[in-house]
Amino acid sequence: MRFAAALALAALCLPAPAAEAARKRPRRHRAATAPLARPAGLVPSGPAAMFYAPSAASVRPAPPDLLRDRIVAEVRAVAHQLGAAAPPEDSRLEWAATDLARNLRGDQLPSREAVDFLVAHYGMIEPSPHLFMTRGNEAAADQMVQHAHDQAAALLGAGPVGRMGVGVVRQGDEVSVVAGFQETPVQLLSPIPRRLPHGKGARISARVARRYRRAQVVVTTPDGQVHEAPPALAERVGVDLRCGADGRYQVEIMGNGAAGPAVLANFPVFCGVSPPGTLAAVAALPQGPADPGAAERQLIELVNRDRARAGLPALAADPGLSAIARAHSQDMADHDFVGHVSPRTGTAMDRVRRAGLRPELVLENVGRAYGAAEAESGFLASPGHRGNLLDRHARRLGVGVVFGREVTGTRPMFVTQLMTN
Repeated sequence: MRFAAALALAALCLPAPAAEAARKRPRRHRAATAPLARPAGLVPSGPAAMFYAPSAASVRPAPPDLLRDRIVAEVRAVAHQLGAAAPPEDSRLEWAATDLARNLRGDQLPSREAVDFLVAHYGMIEPSPHLFMTRGNEAAADQMVQHAHDQAAALLGAGPVGRMGVGVVRQGDEVSVVAGFQETPVQLLSPIPRRLPHGKGARISARVARRYRRAQVVVTTPDGQVHEAPPALAERVGVDLRCGADGRYQVEIMGNGAAGPAVLANFPVFCGVSPPGTLAAVAALPQGPADPGAAERQLIELVNRDRARAGLPALAADPGLSAIARAHSQDMADHDFVGHVSPRTGTAMDRVRRAGLRPELVLENVGRAYGAAEAESGFLASPGHRGNLLDRHARRLGVGVVFGREVTGTRPMFVTQLMTN
């Protein structure tokens, strides 16, 4: 039995005002204003990082802004009220938030590709941050600060936040704000170059938070193959990345937590080629199917498309596995979590056996996304999830999609892919 780590496939966009709990997003208030003019692609406004570094000490901050200062002060005040550690400002996340604020229009949500590109461009290794987004005019500044207070209270009350970065972009009387809050379960012990010369290598050495066990490095090489290092027995992971061929190496650090395997870091290293300086695609999230059944059928087609590209046989759609997967997606949507282990139903193997099945192999991918295509591309971008999708021993597939609460006109989908032999 093997599981890929749970992956929140899209940034969690937390519009204002806040209600309920962390990662639950109500409607937001903004003044009606003309959208900002932006280019078709995404061009970062800050310099690219040369290394993934333990801190942002060498990165200059984004231009100063009074509203940013007020929001940061409000987050610190919330942390003090909750008795929690205030997340330090990180200029890398600040630049990424600024670029999102500059490139998104109206109620648009950022695409996974845009967020992942910016996180790597500025030298961060962790998965997508939680994002709070709002827009209005200068007169709405007090409301924006209050909204930030509410969202910070929800996030800080739900668990540790390792860094924050606030981006503010102004054009005329319109103000766009994106605040990013990122968990930091991995601490690099030495910098990792984003680009390596042909044939060279780099040491990946990191300390993993104590709440995770058996941390493991998984790498997708330029030919699409997935390679797993043995799990670490202590709190540190250390492996050597070697450039066997030129191209992009996707490096992932996984660990086992309370909800099962989780992605703790996921970042690209480029061997013999330069990292891309721009993202050709637009920053906004494309719309996916609104019907869960249509999304499930599309995901099955995408899985088999990707297996065909890898020279692997197609998986047979299994209604029984889909029913198990759909029930787990409903559990995740109802209780607002993304994970393999549920307090109500146990593990994937528990769920499969409870349905009367006795397969030798159970593979599970779970995630939250805003479209079937985005979910599949997110799974492929994660070495652990990719390894499940392209497992040579899998024969049957069940997909379950359940939509969660609406977020600025878009309903996030909770996705479970279940594969057996």
